[in-house]
Formats: sequence, structure tokens, C-alpha cells
Amino acid sequence: MAAIDNVNIIRTGFYAIDFTLTDTEGNIFHLNDNLTGKFTCLVFFPDGEIEKVNNYLKSLNQGLPDTASGLPVQIVAISPEKASQLEHLKDKFKLGFPVLSDSRLFVSEKYHLVNVGSAKPSVYFSIYVIDDTGIIRHRAGEVPGLSRFSFEELKTAISRLI
Repeated sequence: MAAIDNVNIIRTGFYAIDFTLTDTEGNIFHLNDNLTGKFTCLVFFPDGEIEKVNNYLKSLNQGLPDTASGLPVQIVAISPEKASQLEHLKDKFKLGFPVLSDSRLFVSEKYHLVNVGSAKPSVYFSIYVIDDTGIIRHRAGEVPGLSRFSFEELKTAISRLI
């Protein structure tokens, strides 16, 4: 069964699943400790050099607008790659947001984003915008053949969130 077919898939209006991961600099990131006073944009992306995903990350590096209620939006990226590989990616694209390693797919599995149908399990490119109370307010992503991500649509959706 594909993740998109799963009835347990995390949807808009659900509470975000809390997690703790390490970033490229060895810092511990705990989701619930980083929600106060701002929205959080979680960006799950697959491993490997995928030009389209790299372009998405570069676009996100431009920043996101504040919500309609004036709260800023922090970006946090999550990938199944090891921290050392992600550090190289972060440096290469001069990413100004934390990049977390989920090398065991622990968090990606909780969010039902692992494509188990591939030879090597990979992660679907997905975005969750979480408010300061932990509720998912917007969800976007890209599943080949089913959906397509648009950075402009994400910015518009965020600017309308209260």
C-alpha cells in the first residue's frame, strides 16, 4: 500500500507528531520545544542529488512569508541521509535553516512518508506547516504521478494562515 493510500496519513487539522533528531551541527532539535511564538515548516526530502528537490530547497532558502496573524515561519528540513552528507548539502546551497538527519527513517515512518515500494526505501517530498500549538495547518508535497509541489502555492497558503 502506498503512503498516499494509508488511512492513518497525517492530515491538516491533526496534531503534529513530536520527535527529536540531530541537525548537521550536532544540535538536538525537539519539535515541541520549537513551536512557541512561530509556525514551523517541516520539509521532508529524499536522499541523493535530485535536481528538482535541490531547487525546492534553494527556493525555501529565500524564506517564507509571515502568517496572516503576523507569526514568522521557521523552516526545518529532514532527510534520511547521514548528517555528514547533509552538512555538505547545507554548505553547498548555503541553506540558512536547520537540516536534520532521519537516517533510520524513524520520523518519516511516523509521518507515513516512506516509499516502501522502491528497492531502497525513500521518502516522499512533503511539507507540513505546523502552528504554535502543534496543529498541522497546511500540507503539501510531491508524489510522482499523483501530485506536484509549488513553492508559490506554499507561500500563498502560508500568508493566509491565521
